[in-house]
Amino acid sequence: MPRLPRCLSVACGFLALALLAGAAPLRADAPITLEVDATQATKKILHARLTIPAKPGRLTLCYPKWIPGEHAPTGPVTDLVSLQLTAGGKKIAWKRDEEDMFAFHCDVPEGAQSVEASLDFLIATSKEGFTAASSSSAKLAVISWNQVLLYPKGAKIQEAQCKASLRLPAGWKLGTALPIDKAGEPVTTFGAVSLETLVDSPVLCGAHLRELPLGTEDGPRHYLVMACDSEAGLDIGSGYKLKYDRLAAEAGALFGTRHYKSYRFLLALSDQLAHFGEEHHESSDNHAPERMWLDTDTRLLYSTLLSHEFTHSWNGKFRRPADMIVDDFQKPIRTRELWVYEGLTEYYGMVLAARCGLYTPEQFCDHLGVIAEWAGNQKGRAWRPLADTTVAAQLLYPAPRSGQARRRGVDFYDEGVLIWLDADTLIREKTGGKKSLDDFCRRFHGGKGGAAAVKGYTLDDVIADLNAVVEHDWKAFLAKRLTGTDATPPLDGVHRGGWKLGYDDKPSDYLSAQEGENKSIDLTATLGLIAKEDGTVVDVIPDKPADKAGVAPGMKVVAVNTRRYSFQILRAAVAATKKGDGGVQLLVENGEYFQTYKLDYQGGEKYPRLERDEAVKADLIGAIVKPLKKAEGK
Repeated sequence: MPRLPRCLSVACGFLALALLAGAAPLRADAPITLEVDATQATKKILHARLTIPAKPGRLTLCYPKWIPGEHAPTGPVTDLVSLQLTAGGKKIAWKRDEEDMFAFHCDVPEGAQSVEASLDFLIATSKEGFTAASSSSAKLAVISWNQVLLYPKGAKIQEAQCKASLRLPAGWKLGTALPIDKAGEPVTTFGAVSLETLVDSPVLCGAHLRELPLGTEDGPRHYLVMACDSEAGLDIGSGYKLKYDRLAAEAGALFGTRHYKSYRFLLALSDQLAHFGEEHHESSDNHAPERMWLDTDTRLLYSTLLSHEFTHSWNGKFRRPADMIVDDFQKPIRTRELWVYEGLTEYYGMVLAARCGLYTPEQFCDHLGVIAEWAGNQKGRAWRPLADTTVAAQLLYPAPRSGQARRRGVDFYDEGVLIWLDADTLIREKTGGKKSLDDFCRRFHGGKGGAAAVKGYTLDDVIADLNAVVEHDWKAFLAKRLTGTDATPPLDGVHRGGWKLGYDDKPSDYLSAQEGENKSIDLTATLGLIAKEDGTVVDVIPDKPADKAGVAPGMKVVAVNTRRYSFQILRAAVAATKKGDGGVQLLVENGEYFQTYKLDYQGGEKYPRLERDEAVKADLIGAIVKPLKKAEGK
């Protein structure tokens, strides 16, 4: 997540850097300035100028490599162009490091007190990826500061202070969590922040921009800031605005404190941008289709986008795995605890969506049913433990969907949902409903609050706080689910919660919306394949009919039972198998060759959804999705 991809003045004071570290000592009393001109963002280009305090000698400038929240070295350095360095009014040469492609060396001449850098950044045109993907359209843009930033090697991002300004196209407005010193058109100047806070605070700007206050005036303020390619797309409607009011309240009731002074949901509504979400401490960067508020299916599918990223303010930004806390953007981040960082967030993203009314209880169960079916089809779990998907996250994020059932992908999101549901229902069962995973969250993510902070943790800390809620062998519980290679999916939480995986002959609303977003048909529960609109096979499930017949990812279905392929024709063919009409024959293109495959399947249409298990009296899942706070006026 889902998974996301951003003239300015910045001033930063740095501690002196040792010459042996490849950087000249910096003046501690002087800031860096950075000026970013976004007036050509609609043409996919940003212009930036930086003034970096320096003393004579060797200086190494770094371009951010490991972008917080992306769990990988995704800094888009290939799109940094037109780099020029000057000092004392004279051009100075630079040289890229031959081993670290994100580092640039130069020599600061005698008498110079700073280095001036000018550069351009080419905004991607492709919608594939996260923040390095397309982030501007003709009417809006998302400015990610890491894309236009150079900083001295050795500078600690938590200590180096920065001051920024941004020039926008005429008539555009902006929203951001950054403190604003001077708002104006076309230039806005921001208050001094650290490099870490700067990169953690993107700017959403556009010709059609609307900022709505959320919740009540008690405590930190919350805002929904929307920019859209059309004015009509900003119409959230009073009913849905109320649900996001409740989201702010429900999150506060869950965690018991807030680690921010205010919070902004930044929401870019455009079909020209990559669709994803990325967490930040006092804001979130969310990209969704232009008609998110206007189309029922789109609104349903994106119901957990903002609740997921909001949860990250506590889980991921405040409480963060100790190995993911680094003092610059160049050090590799160890990601083995992403089953907490992302898995617990995915779980509560769904739970909070249900508690505030973005999901009905039925839609929550429909989503959970899709996850349960997916988990059973991830045959890669027989050889690859979930823990390896977290460690190898930087490899799996860009991996293709083809072969994913055998390879495994970033499974710590959806499988994390099942693990934490398992823990939640176990706590509720052992305490007779008196305690739940909510109690763990209040203990684990609590604290003083009121301002952004970071508190690291280890696996032992997670286990200790789980045991503080209810005594159990949590170490063994987690070891089995994280390091085991059991082919059986972890559905204990579903069953203990009073439900079971069932099937219907029509897709649920959630699955239909997912198919529409992906422009694909999901027949993994029957034929064992996923296919695109043009017939391209995205993936097949090992040992299911399509795989057994010889169909493979990358092939292209041309015809179904002698008729030209379409979603409708394929669904009809699957439905007809229930009457014993001879199975399903696919004419498939494989490169320059064509072949007919007969799929041995007779079960008709089957699509996953959860069913109440009457053998289990307690409906714990129903209890989990109940609001913690009483809605206003009720």
